[in-house]
Formats: sequence, structure tokens, C-alpha cells
Amino acid sequence: MKVNRTALYFSPLQHNYANFCESIQQLTGIKIRKPCRLAGRGMQIGVDFATGVEEVLDRLAVHYYNLIIVDCRHLPHDEADAASQEESLHTLLDALAAEGSAEKAYPFARIAVLVGDADEPRVDRLIFNMGERHVGGCLRDLSLSPRLVGEHAEEARVDFFERVWSFCENALLKKRTGKKAIAAAGGGITGIYYELGVLKCLDDACDIGVGDFDMYFGISAGAIVTGFLANGYAIDDMIANVSGVRNDWPMQLRLSWKNLNFGALPKRILMAQQDFATYLLDAVKGRVDLNVFSALWSYERALGPMFDNSDLEEFLREMFSRPGCTNRFEELDCELYVGATDQDRRTHVLFGDGDFKHIPISQAVQASSAAHPFFCSVEVEGNYYTDGIVTRTSNIKAAIDKGADLLFLIDPFLPQVSSAPGFNARHGSVWLVEQDLKTLAYTRFSQIRGEVLRQNPSVSAYTFVPSNRMRRLMSQNPFIGQNLHPIVCEAYRSTFRRLKQIEHKLSGELASHGIDLDLKPVEEKVKVLRKARRADVRMVLDLEPPPKKGTKSAA
Repeated sequence: MKVNRTALYFSPLQHNYANFCESIQQLTGIKIRKPCRLAGRGMQIGVDFATGVEEVLDRLAVHYYNLIIVDCRHLPHDEADAASQEESLHTLLDALAAEGSAEKAYPFARIAVLVGDADEPRVDRLIFNMGERHVGGCLRDLSLSPRLVGEHAEEARVDFFERVWSFCENALLKKRTGKKAIAAAGGGITGIYYELGVLKCLDDACDIGVGDFDMYFGISAGAIVTGFLANGYAIDDMIANVSGVRNDWPMQLRLSWKNLNFGALPKRILMAQQDFATYLLDAVKGRVDLNVFSALWSYERALGPMFDNSDLEEFLREMFSRPGCTNRFEELDCELYVGATDQDRRTHVLFGDGDFKHIPISQAVQASSAAHPFFCSVEVEGNYYTDGIVTRTSNIKAAIDKGADLLFLIDPFLPQVSSAPGFNARHGSVWLVEQDLKTLAYTRFSQIRGEVLRQNPSVSAYTFVPSNRMRRLMSQNPFIGQNLHPIVCEAYRSTFRRLKQIEHKLSGELASHGIDLDLKPVEEKVKVLRKARRADVRMVLDLEPPPKKGTKSAA
């Protein structure tokens, strides 16, 4: 059975393309079929030919190519111009590198540059430059060297095209052996709503469920979502129970007066009084100045965390102890990693990894979602942990280090942007602090993601973030369940739009992982959502069909 792949061949000169096709078909077992399709040795490559940089970019905007071949060989011909060929090569690579979206950018690892010239110093320089550019391969045609003539030149030519075909085989036939991972960041209860909407859309669009991935990385709100996914809970059941469409869960993910941290208040008042007494004593002895602001500041320890999230740990412990589930990282069928912050050492820890693998999942998730100053820090074996987003927005690097080469990154924690001067100044301090934290978190994530992906060109990563319109819905109180239906439904719609924009590239990337992408079922639901007068999660749910492989009912 022959494997079908596509390649885009670029050369400003038509005679280079003619030479390429003629030489390739002279290899043993390789034939050329019209239109240009290379076939042989268990592989078929459909080849499109482009002579200009703009033509290449236009084709890449609408078609997925497994490989780009840039022929920069300076063959003897009346039209040959080594300088213009080299200029076209650099212009193309500059244009590809200028793509701002990591999802839309074509990976340089899948670009092969063919070089060769009688001017050997020029070729040496070009090979060095391609190494700096991190292209997938730079293959030299030694038959064009003035040092080889006659039979030796012919042998070099055949050897060169054998290496070209071998490069194609390695790039196109080599099965992706990396792991598939989902990394979900924080964002409070509204962040959970957004992540559920995104995951439902991905679940509908792919022929494997979001519960069938190899690894899950969660921080804060994302730790709650990925904890359920790793335990096999179906995304439909999660949405149904969080929204109240079903009531199979013993607790709703909402805060109430029962969660107020009254228990710690007497202790904190006592500590504040001790601090005030120490301050007065120091002031009497002349060690500090006596003033109203300093006296008030001595009571700051009385203002502790407002809520206690121990109920969350109890709820998760019960849910992860149901039949078919587990509250132990090492007993999961997949890998789960929960990011949290050591509150005293100010370092990021990954529960589920190394020395933290024995910690119960429910306790790890509780620690990861303990957002200060709203929730108390969580004591785990003598150390205190708080929200993982303090030290990481997403564990993208950890995912790649652990073997992921397909990543879906979901980050709901983005600030609301406005072009109206004074928009934020009209809000209160709590709003401003929240928006500043979101700005810091996303700026950190964006910079780290760009650098990590640049260092790992073989990794396919796709990021899903809320639109500015959605951020308005989510920029209320992130700890009180509001706008659930609009957020989940709009997350579903916006994810569809995102997938539609990158469909040609994403479908090819997913195919290399054995995943089929089909947006038709999603599009039908989006049509229903557009016509609806009011958002309702039941429009996107599929509660009755058999669960996909690797998923469990929440019941």
C-alpha cells in the first residue's frame, strides 16, 4: 500500500524543475505520473510547482504540504542566475519566519534546500546559512563541482538524488511517535466554563475523544478539568453536571457563604494584635516612628484568605474514587500532571511527577487551585502550596520534555483589551489587580510558548484563547458561576472558527498522528447556536450516543 503525501517544489527557474523530475525518475523503482506525481518504494508524492515567492505563500495559505523543496542549484543554463536564486531563497525563508501565528507558521524542519554550484565557496556559505536558519535539510549536489567530471560526476548526481529521495522518505513516511497532550491553564470558574466549551468542540471535531490523549497538564481551573479527563469522565457529562442539566455530582462548582474562611479568623486576629503590641513597644522604645498608617499596617495579618476550598478536595476525592476512576496518579491509564506553587520556596512543582507522584490527585488539584488571596494555601506533607499560575501559566515545556509532539494549549486567563482611553481607570482596584495579573500571566505564557516552540520545531502546538468579547463575559467575578451557558456556547463557536482558519494545516498535522479532523458535525451545531435567541449548552451536548473509547459516564 502506497502512502500519499504532498510536496511543494519551488524554484524561480523552470529548467531546474525539469532536471529534478528527469533525475528522480531515473532512480530505481521511481516513476513519474502526470500530473507530476512521484511514485515508488511504497510512497506517492504529489508535487506542485511554484516559481515565485508570492505563489508559494498563496499556496501555503490554502493547502497543506508535507514538505517544501527549494531548489537553489546553479545548473548550467542561459537563464541561470545564482544571485537571484539565492535572493529568492532568503526572501521565502524571511516571509515564512515573519508569520506571527505559531499555528499558521510552516515548520522549517520540513523544508529541504537543494544546493550545488561550480562556485564551491558560495555553496559552503549557503549551507552554513541554512544551518543557522534551522531548515530540515540542506542537500549538496556534488555533480556540479568542477572537481568531478565524466563518470564521477554522473555517480555523484545519482547519489545526490538518492539522498533527496531518502530525505523525502524520512520526512514523509516516518510515523510520529510522540505523545498527544492537552495543557489547560487557570482562570477561575469562568475559566472552567471556557475550557469545557473548547474541549467539547475538539471532541466533536476529532475522531478520538479528548479523553484519549496520552498526557494532561493542568493548572488551577485547568487542573480540575484535566483531573476529570484523565479519570475518563466524558466531556458531555462534565458540561451537563456543571451546568445543572444533570445532577449526578454531589456538589456544584460554585462558592457560597459556607466556603467563607471563618475558622481562621480568631487566630488571625490574635496574630494581628500581637503584631500591633510589638509595634507599639518598638515605637515607645524609639525603634520605629509612631504614625497611623504603620499602626493600621500592623493589622494586615487579620486580612487572610476569604475562602476555604477544602470542600473541593472532598468532592474530587469522592468523584475520583468511583468505579473505574482513581485518586492516585500512578494508577491512571494516562499521564496527569498538576502544577502548583510552593508558597515559601516560590518554586513551581509538578504533582504526579517524581517525588510528588504519591500525592492524591484531589489534594494536588486543591493546592493548584488555591488562588491567593481568595483561598487558603494547602498544606501537603508539611509544605504549603498555592495556585500554580503564580509560577507558570502553562506547563508547555514540561509537556515537550516528557515527549509530547502534539499539544492543545487552552488559556482562559487573558485581560480585557479596550481602545477607549480611561476604560480601566473607571473600574475599581480589584478589577485592575485582576487585569494586571492576567496581563502578566499571558505575556509570560506568550513569550515562553514562542521560545519553546522555536527550540522544538518538530512539535505541533495549537493555542485556544478567548476572544475579547468573551473576556467581557469572563471578567466579572471569576469565582462565582455566571454566564455559564453563553461562555460554553461561545467557546464552542470560537473554537470552530479557529479550527476553520487553520483547517488545511491542522488536518495534515493531525493525520500524521493518526487523527482525522471533520468539522461538519461541529458546523451543524454552530448553525443551531447562531439561530438560537438564547445560549443553552444542551445545543452542543450529545448525551445519548455511546461514549467514545476511553470515556466514562459521570454517573
